[in-house]
Amino acid sequence: MAVGLALVWVMAPWNQAGWTHILPYAPLIPCIGIILVIALAEWWVPALRAARTGALSGKALRPIKIGRVCIRLYGFIATLAVIAFAYWLLPEYHGDFYAPYWLFLRTLAPVALLVPFYFLWADSRSVESHDEYYEFGRVFLGRWRSADWPLIGRHLLGWTVKAFFLPLMTVYLGSELRSLYGALQGAAPATMPIYQVFYHLSYAVDLLYCVVGYTATLRLLDTQIRSVEPTVAGWLVALICYQPFYSVIGRFYLQYDDNTYWDNWLQTWPTLRAVWGALIIVLACTYALCTVSFGLRFSNLTNRGIITGGPYRFTKHPAYLAKNLSWWLISVPFVSEQGVGAALRNCCLLGLLNCVYYARARTEERHLSRDPTYVAYALWINEHGLLRRLARALPWLRYRAPAAGAEKSAPARKQSNRASFD
Repeated sequence: MAVGLALVWVMAPWNQAGWTHILPYAPLIPCIGIILVIALAEWWVPALRAARTGALSGKALRPIKIGRVCIRLYGFIATLAVIAFAYWLLPEYHGDFYAPYWLFLRTLAPVALLVPFYFLWADSRSVESHDEYYEFGRVFLGRWRSADWPLIGRHLLGWTVKAFFLPLMTVYLGSELRSLYGALQGAAPATMPIYQVFYHLSYAVDLLYCVVGYTATLRLLDTQIRSVEPTVAGWLVALICYQPFYSVIGRFYLQYDDNTYWDNWLQTWPTLRAVWGALIIVLACTYALCTVSFGLRFSNLTNRGIITGGPYRFTKHPAYLAKNLSWWLISVPFVSEQGVGAALRNCCLLGLLNCVYYARARTEERHLSRDPTYVAYALWINEHGLLRRLARALPWLRYRAPAAGAEKSAPARKQSNRASFD
C-alpha cells in the first residue's frame, strides 16, 4: 500500500490532460507497483503465501503440444471477442463515462504480446491439460458436441464479472485520484480540508486494490477465480449496488436524503462536528483496509481464496458493516427540513438499502460455504467475532453451516476444481 501511494504521488503530474498522449492511463502505474510488491513478497516470504490451489505445477508435467496451445489461444481470443462484442452492443459503454477504461486498455495493450509465450510456458505446467480456454476454443472450432459446457459456463461467468466491474473501478479510480489531488492542493472546500484528504485517500486506496484485483487474475500468481456466484439472486443483489443499475434504483426508489448532510447539520457544534467527521473517516479507512486485505485477490461474486486476516478477523462482513454505518453518519436521514415524516421515510429507505447489503452478505456466505475453509472460518467468527453477543441475541445474524447432504458429489467437485479462470 505504501508503494502504491508513493507512486500515486509521483504520478500526480501525469494525470493532467496534457500527458495522456504519453501515458494514457496514469493510475495503472501504482497498480502495477502494488502487483509487483505483493507478488514478490509472496514469492520470497513463504509465510505470506496463501494456500496454493495447484492450478500450475512448479515443474513440467507433460511435453508442450503446439496444437493444444493454439486451441487455448483461440479460446482466449474468442473470449475477448465476445466481451468486445458486448461492449459494442450495449449503449452503456458508448458514452464518455467509460473513456478512462478505454485508456486503461490502450495502456495495457502491449502486455498482449506476452500472452502467447505465457500460454506456451503454462501448457506443460497446467494441472489440467484441457482447461476452460481449451474447451472454449474447441467450441469455436466447431467441436461443440463434446464440449464441457458447465466448465465453459463458469468460464464465461468469471469473465463477465471482470468485464462488468473492471470498467467501473478504473473510471472510479481516476476520478477519486483527481479528487484526492485537489484536496491535497487546497482545492477542497475551505472547511474540513483534513476530512476531505482522508476521505478521498481511503477510497483511492480501496479502488487501487479493486483495479489490482480485477486485473491480476492469473494462474501464474495463483490468483485465479476458483468459483463464481452460482445463483441469480446473488448476482441481482450485487449488481443493483453498482452503475448503471443503482443510478435508477437509488434515484427513483431508494433516495434516502434531502440534501441535509452531517457537516451542514452540525455546523453550529464544531466539537461534535469534528468527532462525527473522525468517525466517518474511521469507517471509510476500515472499508479501504478490507479491500487491502485481499491483496491481489479482490473481486465481487467470486471466490479467489478465503480472507481471514485484517478486519475480517473480527467479523465476516466488515466492509459492508463499515460502508452502511458511514451512510447513516454522512446522510443523517433522521434529520430533515421537511419534517418528521420525511425523516422517517428517509430512514426506512436507507434501511431498505441496508437490507440489500444484508442479502449480499447472505448470498456470499452460501456461495463461499462450498469451501470448507470458509465454513471453519465462519463458525470461528460465531464464537469469537466482534458481534458474537449481538448474534446470540439475534439468531438470524449467526452463520449456519450447510447440511452434510448439501455437499457436492465427487464429480461436481472435480468439475469445480477445473474452473480456474485466467
